[in-house]
Amino acid sequence: MFKIDVKIRLATGRISNKKLRRLNKIPAIIRDINSKLILVQLNHNDFLNFLDKNNLTNDTVLFLNFNNKQYKVKIKSLQLHPFKRLIIHIDFYEIK
Repeated sequence: MFKIDVKIRLATGRISNKKLRRLNKIPAIIRDINSKLILVQLNHNDFLNFLDKNNLTNDTVLFLNFNNKQYKVKIKSLQLHPFKRLIIHIDFYEIK
């Protein structure tokens, strides 16, 4: 069981996502069971270290914690920078 702390983000769009990345954050979304999108952000270095320590696959279940709620999710897509060791964006989807 992998637990990750995330925070809600309010701003959307390219400019706000670039600002997040400059602050060492990863913009991400969670698509919940009702197909509602929840905008979140993660700490880049913490998540990168987490990926290095754990061998994740598409079937790995993660638990995202925020606002006293816990979402059981899988990674739908992980966008990486073409040549730098950076994560650009993550899409999660909630599972039952």
